[in-house]
Amino acid sequence: MTVERSGKPVIAHYSDAFFQGSETFIYQYISRLRRFKPICIATRFVNLDQFPFPADDIYGDSSQGRNAAWLYRGLNRRFLNRDPLLTKKLESNGCCLIHAHYGQNGCLAISSKRRLDLPLVTTFYGLDFSRKDILKRYKRRYKALFEEGDLFFVLGPHMRERLIEMGCPPEKVGIQRIAIPVGKVSFRLRKPKKQGEKIQILFAGRFVEKKGLVYALQALKKVSTINNDFVFHIVGDGPLRHQFELYVQQESLNDHVRFLGFLPYSEYLAEIEASDFFLHPSVTAESGDSEGTPTVILEAQAHGLPVISTYHADIPNIVVPGKSALLSPERDVESLVRHILFLFENQDLWEALGSCGREFVERYHDIEKEIEELENRYASLLS
Repeated sequence: MTVERSGKPVIAHYSDAFFQGSETFIYQYISRLRRFKPICIATRFVNLDQFPFPADDIYGDSSQGRNAAWLYRGLNRRFLNRDPLLTKKLESNGCCLIHAHYGQNGCLAISSKRRLDLPLVTTFYGLDFSRKDILKRYKRRYKALFEEGDLFFVLGPHMRERLIEMGCPPEKVGIQRIAIPVGKVSFRLRKPKKQGEKIQILFAGRFVEKKGLVYALQALKKVSTINNDFVFHIVGDGPLRHQFELYVQQESLNDHVRFLGFLPYSEYLAEIEASDFFLHPSVTAESGDSEGTPTVILEAQAHGLPVISTYHADIPNIVVPGKSALLSPERDVESLVRHILFLFENQDLWEALGSCGREFVERYHDIEKEIEELENRYASLLS
C-alpha cells in the first residue's frame, strides 16, 4: 500500500552511495522534486555537508560494522541479487515507485519490485554499460532487468542506441538529460586578453583514463613551443595523479601547469570565473569505461566558457559543435593543438562561442524545465 507524506506520493531513490562528489546531477534532480516526496536508500551517505538532505529521509546501513545484519545484507546482495534493506524501507515508507541509479542497482531492485508490485525506473550513466568487467558480470542480470523494468533513462541519444543494442526494448528507453540550475549560474562573456595577460585554460575531473587529461597535457606541450603565454589550471585528483605530475616535470611544463586538487564548489566556481576556455578531451578507456554527458562541460558553457573536447559518447549532443565547442577525434593530439591555437589566435570569437553555449544549456539542460519532464514520466507510470 502506498501512502503520501507531506501530501505527496513517496518515491525511493536507490544507489550504493548518495551523494558522490562527481554526481551533482543526481542530487539536482532528487532534491528538486515538486510533486513527489523523495527518500534515499543506500549503503552509505557521503558529502551531506555539500549536498544537504533531510535526515529523516535517508536510509543507510545502520549496522556500522561487520555484524550479523551487515553480513546478512551483504550475502543477499552478492549471491541472491536482492537487498532486504530496500524492501524493508519501501514498505515502511509506503513508496509508490523505485528509481534505481546505475544499472547494477536496478538489478538489485528487481526482487523488491516483484514483492511489492512497484514500478521500477533505472537510470544508466555510462560506466554501468561500458566497462568490460561490469558487462561480463551483469550480462544475464541486465537481460532480466530489461524484461522486468518499466522505464530506463539514459543521458543522450548515443547512450540510448547503446542500451537498445544490449537488448533493452526501445519503447522503454527515454532520455533524461543532465540538468543544472542555469538561473543560478553566473554568465560572463570572455574578452580578448590585454597585453601581458596570460590565457587561462581550465580542466576539471577525476584523474582517470577516460577524462583524457594526458592528451590535454601532450597537446599543451606542443602548444608551448609555439605560444607559451598561457596557464593550465587542473581541478581534481585521482589514481593517475603521480603519472601526470611526473609528465609535467619531465616535459618542463611546471611554469604553465597548476594542480589544484579537489576544490570546494565555491572555489571551483572562482576558477571557472577566472578562466578563458575549458579543455576536456574525453576518451574511451582500455577497460571500456566511457563518459555519459560530463556535467563539467555543461557548467562551463553555462558560465560562458568556450569548450574544447572530443567526439566521445554523447559529448557532441551536449554542445553545439563548431559554435560553442571545438571537437576532436579521441586521442588526436594534433587536432587538440590546432583547436587550442585557434582559440589563442581568434580571441574575438570567444564571446560568440560562450553565448552559444549558454543559450544551448538554457534551452536543453535547465533543471527547472527538466524536472517537470521527469515528474511527468513518473506520473505516467503510476497512472
